[in-house]
Amino acid sequence: MTAPTNTFTTGSTVGIREDLHDKIFMLNKDEFPFQSSIGAGTAKNTYSEWQTDSLGNGSGSNFNYEGDDTAAVAVVPTVRVGNRTQILKKSFTISETDEAVDTAGRKSEIGLQTMKQGRQIKMDLETTLLLNQASIAETPGTNPRKMGGLLSWLVSNTNRGAGGASGGFSSGNTVAATNGTQRTFTEALLKAGIQSAWNNGGRPSVIIVNGNEKVVASGFTGISTQYQEPKGKPATVVGAVDRYVSDFGTFNIAADRYMSTRDAVGVDPSMAKVLWLRKFKRVELARTGDARKFHIIGEATLQVSNEAAHFVVADLT
Repeated sequence: MTAPTNTFTTGSTVGIREDLHDKIFMLNKDEFPFQSSIGAGTAKNTYSEWQTDSLGNGSGSNFNYEGDDTAAVAVVPTVRVGNRTQILKKSFTISETDEAVDTAGRKSEIGLQTMKQGRQIKMDLETTLLLNQASIAETPGTNPRKMGGLLSWLVSNTNRGAGGASGGFSSGNTVAATNGTQRTFTEALLKAGIQSAWNNGGRPSVIIVNGNEKVVASGFTGISTQYQEPKGKPATVVGAVDRYVSDFGTFNIAADRYMSTRDAVGVDPSMAKVLWLRKFKRVELARTGDARKFHIIGEATLQVSNEAAHFVVADLT
């Protein structure tokens, strides 16, 4: 039924104030399971180095003659490895007029962009740390310096599809792994990776996967709890797994938005660090007109303290 003739409605009214809520609703993607699980340290150069070693295996043949002389046994030296720092940067330019006008949802456009770009650069760092990216030295004007991502380091405990090959550290840099034929993520593959790391003396406790493989892992039989039974309430069937109980320890399974879609990694948090040469900070740049220029910048690298402490199940569909 239509309104009576000459009814004055909002469609004809002049001067209705806009109804713009004083809030910005932003989706949150800045979750960093890998950065959160490992430590942090300091780099003092653009190439940060450390040494690795291993105790080897125990021997069951350590028996000797009474009064026997002792012969010298060759000493195995430590292995010297390193990674290169990478500069990460986000920039934004805000006109003086835009900063002066009255805006909804924020008092300052500069403040909003500082917050937003600061969160985005941490997302970039999480992505980079987990990449199958080889480290390279800078060639001025041609190639910027890059850190070796976690997947480029792993060689000792790897389970790859047909044709796949590990990269690893060699001659001062890491080499990216070669992709193999993709296959389904199975519990058998996960168990093999866990056992391989244990055999080598590693103690991984966090499994980092992408969203697809997190769903697959929820179907594995090693779920620590399938039911929740709070007192006085009906039991709840748990449809996802965050903790996996294996023969070699209990693991937290973390879904990481920035993990490769074809890899699942087991991480020993005590054997990896983010090393900071320059922590992230906002810097105002020189003015060239009626605007203010900023960048958020930092420089860091990944220390994989001993790659044999971690494992990867690669080439997953």
